[in-house]
Amino acid sequence: MGIRKREKTGRDREPRVVISGYFGFNNAGDEAILTSMVGSLRRFVPRIQLTVISGNPALTAAQHQVRAVARTDIPGIIGALRQGDLLLSGGGSILQDVTSSRSLLYYLGIVVLAKLCGTRVMFFGQGVGPIRRPWNRFLTGLIANRVDLVTVREAASRETLLELGVQKPPIRVTADQVFCLEPAPAARAEAILAREGVDLERPLVGISLRRWRDYQGYKEAVAKTADWLAATYGVGIVFLPLQAPVDLPVAREVAALMKEPVVVLEGSYSAQELLAVTGKMDLIIGMRLHALIFAAVQGVPMVGLIYDPKVEDFLKLVAQPAAGKVSELTYASLQSCVQSAWQERKERGNRLREKGRELVERAQENGRLVAWMLGR
Repeated sequence: MGIRKREKTGRDREPRVVISGYFGFNNAGDEAILTSMVGSLRRFVPRIQLTVISGNPALTAAQHQVRAVARTDIPGIIGALRQGDLLLSGGGSILQDVTSSRSLLYYLGIVVLAKLCGTRVMFFGQGVGPIRRPWNRFLTGLIANRVDLVTVREAASRETLLELGVQKPPIRVTADQVFCLEPAPAARAEAILAREGVDLERPLVGISLRRWRDYQGYKEAVAKTADWLAATYGVGIVFLPLQAPVDLPVAREVAALMKEPVVVLEGSYSAQELLAVTGKMDLIIGMRLHALIFAAVQGVPMVGLIYDPKVEDFLKLVAQPAAGKVSELTYASLQSCVQSAWQERKERGNRLREKGRELVERAQENGRLVAWMLGR
């Protein structure tokens, strides 16, 4: 027996959509997804009314001009779903159990609540997997088969769903929604970098790291490579924390290992500002997926450090190199990869911009499909 749903009032009223994802946690990648989602949905469905399930509903409401409900407020979430026409689950990498089973079960639970409320569900630009535990795989396949439409950001996510036995909803490969995000003005990026003490007359290499398990060797490899870059090519090194509370300590730790001057961005910046700052770099060395996606959006060549299959999948998609897995990374492997990327940065950047235009078109399909589901 489902949760009783309010009666619809017809096509003329504002369509109501609920968005579920890892929002309100000061993660620039996920906030970039939400910013781009909101902009795209309002473009394709001008009168749309949006409610976001958030870890910080007051901040989310203020930043995105949406309604927001706390992710722990189950009665509030049920109320929003009862009033809603559609639940959008995603984007990002929320359907995986590498970080924990709890988060996967939470997001699947929101989908179950939506179906009990009689609300249609779309997986929106999802990155799916890895899902390793047998019970998690069973539940994900069971629940995903009851979703109305699925879009995924790369072919590997589609293959994961098919392996889980998902056959009923149509599965379309689009692209990460961040490819539709507009950066802040270039002048704003220059002002940020100047205020943080970056010498804008030098070529710049941006580095985005995160802590991963108890691995330490990758930090020394990055520090030595950054020193080599600065000494050999006269570049400025800029650390770009994408989830400041988590990433700043790692950036400071690696910076402390270096001999050459380095700048760690200490301020709090929006996703659009960080995207614009990324555009001022000549090369990105990144662990975080959305640091690499930001680089791709801006046509900046990159070297990836793999801590999760999603990073490897994305690098293959945009034909950019990986220096290796974080667990095995050495100075020799990273320095060799970075040297090639630096020497070929113009050619790689040109190819990346061409690929980026294709991915923008694919990402726009996410919003078009929402409009189609809402009958707009």
